[in-house]
Amino acid sequence: MRRRGFTLIELTIVICVVAVLFGVALDRLLLYQELGERAALQQNIAAMNTALTMKFVAYITGGKPQAIEAELGKNPVDLLSRPPENYLGELYGPDTRTLERPSWFFDRGSRELVYLPRRDRHLTSASGPIDALRFRIFLTEITPGTEDLRELRQPFIGPVTPFSWVVE
Repeated sequence: MRRRGFTLIELTIVICVVAVLFGVALDRLLLYQELGERAALQQNIAAMNTALTMKFVAYITGGKPQAIEAELGKNPVDLLSRPPENYLGELYGPDTRTLERPSWFFDRGSRELVYLPRRDRHLTSASGPIDALRFRIFLTEITPGTEDLRELRQPFIGPVTPFSWVVE
């Protein structure tokens, strides 16, 4: 009479196969979460850049394009009709280790918009590891050799420290 059931070796092999499959699935899930976080960051920056461009156009049509320089150092989230869901507000030099991630806040001390990423496995910078991404309103430089032409300096939101967030 044959016994029914698994042998210990068969059970060990099944557990190992399930563990490997779980590990691969978890790695892919974390990768997709990081892709989603990066896309949300890019979408929010693009929305703020669009709002900033619209304000610049309003200044141009109002006949005072140099007034855009007053936007330097201001909170770009104020340009949006509603802030991102994970926006913490305007804070003065907070300890970023105690804040919820992922989230945005405007640092009133440095006058920078800060993003605290949750997933940063693929986030790199030439200056080393990144704890927070910092953004600021900049004005484009006038192209050398075109000083005699009337060229307007246009505003844009850019990173204070260049970074690369390449998820493969």
